[in-house]
Amino acid sequence: MSFSLKRSRGRFCVVAALMPLLAGCSYTLNQNATMANVVQAVPLNNGKTLYVGYKLPDAAASCQLVNQTKRNWSLAQTEGQIKLGGGRQVLKDAAVASVEQRPQAGINYVALIIPNETDLGTINLTMARDATTSYFRCVNPPQPG
Repeated sequence: MSFSLKRSRGRFCVVAALMPLLAGCSYTLNQNATMANVVQAVPLNNGKTLYVGYKLPDAAASCQLVNQTKRNWSLAQTEGQIKLGGGRQVLKDAAVASVEQRPQAGINYVALIIPNETDLGTINLTMARDATTSYFRCVNPPQPG
C-alpha cells in the first residue's frame, strides 16, 4: 500500500471519529417538549399583556420581528442564582423591562431561546453560548395553555 493511500485513510479515520463530537456541538436551541409549550402572560404597567414563551411563533400568529438581543447564558444563570430566580427568570425580567421602556413599539410576544446543555467530555460548552430574546408584534400572539 502506498504512503499517500495510508495517509488518506488516516485522515478519513480522524474525520470520522470527530464527526459525532462536532454534530453534538451544533444543536443549539432549547426546543424540548416541556418548555416549547410554555407561554406566560405578564401584565404590563400600561394595562396591556405581554406573552412570554420559549419558542418562536408559528405562521398563524402573524408576527413581525421587531428586535432581537443576545445574552451570555452562563452569566444569566449566575445572576439568576444570586437573585434566586434562575437564568430563565433573569431573561424574562430583562425582556419585560425592555418592553415597558418602549410601549410605542407594540410588542406583545417575546420568545426566549435558551441553549441546550452541551458537553464535550468533561468540558461544558454551554457556557460559551448565548441565549436569544426575540421581540414580536403579533396579530394573534401565542397564548398560555
